[in-house]
Amino acid sequence: MIWQCIEVVGSPVLLVGGVATLGRGWVPTWYRSCVRRPVVFGWAQLTVAAALVIILVSESLTSAPHLGLAVKAFGTVVMLFGFWLLGVADWEPRRR
Repeated sequence: MIWQCIEVVGSPVLLVGGVATLGRGWVPTWYRSCVRRPVVFGWAQLTVAAALVIILVSESLTSAPHLGLAVKAFGTVVMLFGFWLLGVADWEPRRR
């Protein structure tokens, strides 16, 4: 129950943050010192928000337990990809 609350509250917050980062280049204050690629950071936020929504939808697939498990596994992979993008956002940009 607590995880569903976290998913319901966390996904819109990440969605709004990702749109703000992609639209205006805004990065939350506590991340400004370490984020060097704000566009990648915005995409990472949107990816993690999508993963939370996918996992939340998989909870409602109780009539088909195997399908729900497959959707939850897909959401977990998407979330791992989003966390990888968060790591990429901290990398130094390449100099040409």
